[in-house]
Amino acid sequence: MEDLRHTARALLQRKDLGLIDLWVLYWNHGGHCHPFDFDAFIHEIMPAKWFDMEALQVAVEQLSLEAVA
Repeated sequence: MEDLRHTARALLQRKDLGLIDLWVLYWNHGGHCHPFDFDAFIHEIMPAKWFDMEALQVAVEQLSLEAVA
């Protein structure tokens, strides 16, 4: 199974969004990382905690749904 952080990076490359846009969605869904830490988290430099992965999953799903609409 592909790491969700890889999916998030690929989605950011395909869409006209910045990392901060993804961070806002992630934060709104319960993520705890500061924007600078979020960059390290997305690029797999910082370890993932379960609640951050859950928040990222919801944010990525939301962005994916917006891409379809």
